[in-house]
Amino acid sequence: MFCSECGVEASGKFCFNCGNRLHGVESGETGKAVAPVAPHVDWRNEVQCEKIIQVEAVRSVIAGHARRASKGLSGEECLSIYDSIVSSPVPLAKLATLVQPFYAARGVRTGKERAGQISAPVGVVIARALCSLAKHGQTFETVEQAEDACTLIAELPSSILALKGEIRITITRQQGPTRVTALTNIPGQWFDWGKSRNCLDQLFLDLRSTMGLPDESRKDAA
Repeated sequence: MFCSECGVEASGKFCFNCGNRLHGVESGETGKAVAPVAPHVDWRNEVQCEKIIQVEAVRSVIAGHARRASKGLSGEECLSIYDSIVSSPVPLAKLATLVQPFYAARGVRTGKERAGQISAPVGVVIARALCSLAKHGQTFETVEQAEDACTLIAELPSSILALKGEIRITITRQQGPTRVTALTNIPGQWFDWGKSRNCLDQLFLDLRSTMGLPDESRKDAA
């Protein structure tokens, strides 16, 4: 899919490059992309994800991480390689796509949850989380917005450890440090062989770094 506003290849509901919606518009919207937020807007303390994505400097950093994201070997690709080596009446790659929803429907799943405090304004933490998703090739799907929090929902790509899943990152504004709760969900598998733990390790490491975002003058001691 290509963004109708800026022309870059993108997926999910929002374009990482310009912030434009990719999958239609909500009731009452005109379909026209919202103009980027003016430079003087205090995005660092903003909790509305869409307003943060509209900031030109933030979009530029997110797009840079997306361009540099490494594309690892997916679980399906790994099984396809095995298929070419091991003779099997049913291709393993095809079998995986059938077995995962079968077990998922029966409540089989795996995943991890982690919470922590990040010593940075809520808008900065949201922007860092978006950068982290782009950096690790976790496609941003949608956002659940609340008055003092937002939940970023992204695809957890398939890998040689586990098939496709989901990561949800809830970022909450509060007195003092910003609270972050993140969880992974991989349906149809009992174990993910450390994939969820590694994913959350990477996320919180990124949240405690500047990620190349602008105006990072404050010391961030997590």
